[in-house]
Amino acid sequence: MSNRSSKLRASYRWVIQPLLVVMILLFGFFGAMGLSMFNEEPKATERKIYAPLVKTLSSKIEDRTLLIQGNGTLVPRVRVNIIPQVGGRVVRAHPELRAGGRFKADEVLLEIERIDYELAVTRNKAEVAAAKKKFEVETAQATVSQQEWFTLHPKEKIPPIVARQPQIAEARANIKAAEAKLQQASLDLKRTRIRMPFAGRVVQSSVDVGEVMVANQPVGVVFSDEILEIPIPLELDDLALIQTPGHNNKTDGSEVIIKISMAGTTYRLPGKVDRIESEIDSLSRMVRVVIKLESEDIPAPLKNKVIPGLFVDVEIKAKQLSDITVIPKSTLRGDNTLWIAEDGRLRFIKPDIVYQSDSELYIKGLNSGTTVITSQLEVVTDGMQIRTQNNPL
Repeated sequence: MSNRSSKLRASYRWVIQPLLVVMILLFGFFGAMGLSMFNEEPKATERKIYAPLVKTLSSKIEDRTLLIQGNGTLVPRVRVNIIPQVGGRVVRAHPELRAGGRFKADEVLLEIERIDYELAVTRNKAEVAAAKKKFEVETAQATVSQQEWFTLHPKEKIPPIVARQPQIAEARANIKAAEAKLQQASLDLKRTRIRMPFAGRVVQSSVDVGEVMVANQPVGVVFSDEILEIPIPLELDDLALIQTPGHNNKTDGSEVIIKISMAGTTYRLPGKVDRIESEIDSLSRMVRVVIKLESEDIPAPLKNKVIPGLFVDVEIKAKQLSDITVIPKSTLRGDNTLWIAEDGRLRFIKPDIVYQSDSELYIKGLNSGTTVITSQLEVVTDGMQIRTQNNPL
C-alpha cells in the first residue's frame, strides 16, 4: 500500500499538477481574448481650453476737482526768544510763564525793578530843563549884544561872535542831546516790562521772580498760536494746479483740508495755501508749499492739542478738470498702457494721463463705458481671448 501511495503522489506532483496549471493559463488567455473582441474602443473627447477670466470696471466721464495729497509738520509762524533789552532784578512774572503756558497779547510777562530807570528819567528831565534855560539865557544875551552893536556901529554888519550865534547853536544842541537822553531813559523804563504783541504759548522759560537778568541774554522762548503753518513738499508739476494768494493777498489761496488723527478719531480742519517757498530743494527737486491754519478754525476741544510738531495729512483742493475719467492707478501697466476688453479680446491702449495721485489716474479721451481690466496676468498679448463677468464665454 505504501508503494502504491508513493506512486500516486509522484504522478500527481509531476503529471496532474503541471497539467492543471497549463489548463488554467490557457483558460485565462482565451478568456481575455474573448473579452477584448467584444469590447468597444473608447471614443476620443475633445479637450476644451478656457480663456483667462479677468476682473474689470466700466469707465465713466465726469468733472472732478483735483485733490493733491501731502503731509507735513505743524510749525508756528512766529517764534520768539524772550531777550530783555535792559537788565535788573525781576519783581514780577506772569503766572503762565512756564512751558505750555498761555498768554494774551500785550500782557506783561516779566517786570524788572523800575526805580533805577525812573530816577534816570527824572535826572534827564532836569538836564532838559537846564539845557532849555541855558538856551534862553544865551538868546537874551544875544539880543543885548546886538542892541549894543547897532548903537555903536549902526552901519556895520554884526559879527557872528558878537551876536553869540555859536553859543546859541551850542545851547540848542545841548537841548537836543538832553532830550535824546530823556527819550532813551523813558524807553529803558518802558522796557522794564516785557510784553509780546500777540497771544501765544510758552515753549520754555529760565527766569523767575528774584533773579537778576542781564540785558540781551535770552531767558525763554514763546510762539504765537494765532496762525500755525504746515510746509508741504510737492512735485513741481503740482504747482500749476494750485492757486496762491496774489499781490497784497488780493486773491485767496487754494482751500485745504487738514486731517489730524488722535485716539482713533480723524479731525478735518479748514486751511488755505498761504505761499510757496522761494527755493527748490537741491536734493529732492521738490518745492515746499506753506499751508496756513488759523487759531479760530481749531475747535475748542483741540485748542491745547494742536501744537507745533504735530504730524498732519492735507488735501489741497486744486484745479477742476472737466470731461475726464478717474480709474485706480493700479490699472496702469509697467509700459504705461491700459488693458481693456473689446469683444472678448484684450487690447493695449496708451492713455492720455493729465494727472495722477498716489491712488488714482485722471485720463482724458477715454470713452464712457470702456471696460478696463483690473486683473494681473502673468502672460499677456494684444488681442488674446479673455473672459469677463459680462462676457464669460
